Amino acid sequence: MSNPQSAPPDLLKELLGELVVVDTDAHYLYMGRLEAADRDFLKLAQADVHEITKAGLSKERYAHEAKAIGVRPNRKYTWVNRARVISVSRLEDIESFASA
Repeated sequence: MSNPQSAPPDLLKELLGELVVVDTDAHYLYMGRLEAADRDFLKLAQADVHEITKAGLSKERYAHEAKAIGVRPNRKYTWVNRARVISVSRLEDIESFASA
């Protein structure tokens, strides 16, 4: 019998196996393949954990760069506390900046 707490919430089920961008309420942006989700954590595989204060790029700009050149994993796995999550989206769903 499966543990209901370990099952992914319905809204996240469609993102399982997808390359996602996870924005948080902290200075961190996470990217990777969503491997699992429960009520407390998102598990990302081949993850890029990026502290935005060290790079000089906004979270938005960093996500756009990753879409253009690919995610640069620096962790085999990472777990993101869902209480800190602001948004989750597929990397492929990021719209390109309009040319000026």
